[in-house]
Amino acid sequence: MGLEIERKFLLHDAEIISFLEKEGLKFKHLEILQFYIKITKNEEIRYRSEDGKFIKTIKIGKGLIREENECECDKKEFKEALKNRIGTLIQKDRYLFKLNNNSCNIDIFNAELNGLCTFEVEFKDEQTAVFYKLPEFFSNFIHSDVTCDAKYKNKNLAICGDPNVNFSINNIFNVLENSDVELKFPPNMDSKEAFRVLFFKILNNIKKYKDEYLLTFDEEVLHQFRVNLRKTRSLLRMFSDIFDQKTTEIFSDKFKILANSTNLKRDFDVFLDFLSSQKNVDEIVYFISKANEKESEEIKKFLSDVKNYEFLDDWELFLKEESDFYNGPKAKLDLKTVASYHIRRELVAFERKIMALNEKSANEKFHKIRIELKRLRYAMEYFSNTLYVGNFKKYESRLKFIQELFGSLQDRDIWLEILDKMPPSQRVKKLQSKIYKQIYKLREEILQKRVKFVEKTCKISRKLKYYYI
Repeated sequence: MGLEIERKFLLHDAEIISFLEKEGLKFKHLEILQFYIKITKNEEIRYRSEDGKFIKTIKIGKGLIREENECECDKKEFKEALKNRIGTLIQKDRYLFKLNNNSCNIDIFNAELNGLCTFEVEFKDEQTAVFYKLPEFFSNFIHSDVTCDAKYKNKNLAICGDPNVNFSINNIFNVLENSDVELKFPPNMDSKEAFRVLFFKILNNIKKYKDEYLLTFDEEVLHQFRVNLRKTRSLLRMFSDIFDQKTTEIFSDKFKILANSTNLKRDFDVFLDFLSSQKNVDEIVYFISKANEKESEEIKKFLSDVKNYEFLDDWELFLKEESDFYNGPKAKLDLKTVASYHIRRELVAFERKIMALNEKSANEKFHKIRIELKRLRYAMEYFSNTLYVGNFKKYESRLKFIQELFGSLQDRDIWLEILDKMPPSQRVKKLQSKIYKQIYKLREEILQKRVKFVEKTCKISRKLKYYYI
């Protein structure tokens, strides 16, 4: 156990390396890969590989002086810890040297932190550190003293990214208007700016699929149109504190109306797909196919009327609005804080609700949870690259599986409602009986699998908390 007393400076670039080499200074060069498995305000647990060694470090404290405990570990422990890392991998070239008898290092960051360069000086006591003055020749290379700036701590670089990254939202909009690129949001981006970009990308998809459907009447295109409408509304509801409440509610309601216009056709399509694998249901298929054809005509008519979706132009203007007039309470907070908090809040609520289910719970309670699961999936789809948590992608697959179980349950409830509207017959009764049995099995499977799934959810939830505490 020892104390770490150091000053840290932000460099303009890596030119100082060439300068010092020309002056005859000899470096020890290390290629470093490091990551964290625990990050709080006063403690961090870090793993690092350098020069063929694997090192585990626990640091306690903050600011100029910190307590540090370091020990070597084997490659197996390092790899196991890597599965549970929080934040991005930090990759950097470190140049070690002595300056006026003080141990120094220059870190040139690579990969996601490419372009960031820092200089650190270590001291034997606090007084020397406080009154330390850099050599005159360093002034041309130093941008600022960041010793007490938490943004430049390695643990925060891991979860927040480079604090010097700047964004031009208008340039991003121009790119999105001309190409369909995958979004990866920097953790330190303002939440409002991130959601403006995200909603703009989804809006482009909505318009594209709407126009394509009116030309082709392709069912898959209509499905994608519906999905993007639901994504917008779900994210607006989940992150309701990014924009002001009234604006959020107005647009949320409009997206709901537009999405709901396609719901019945979706129900018919899914039911017909199920019926295609059933025997002796020709009469039922005929009845539902006719209803589906009629619903298709209604949708074509609805989407052909500009009045039903002209609010999309208002939504685009709103997203391009640069003033703070419509800001919600969390508009200016960084994305990693807001996204991690809201996703974790949804996870905690989900844990509580799914564990409250039992054999006597009404199907309606299962259906409400399905909606929450879908919101979670949409949020994770867009922010899993921003909030790196060990096994996050694996958890997304589990989340999809459990959500599909809930979805299958609700589908069957809807099918029973459709069958109730048909003329009674033995074939209808037989099919209803079969669907009831499937509902029972789905409920049973959900109740059986929930415990293990909640255990996985708790682990993810705890790790997400590191991003905003």
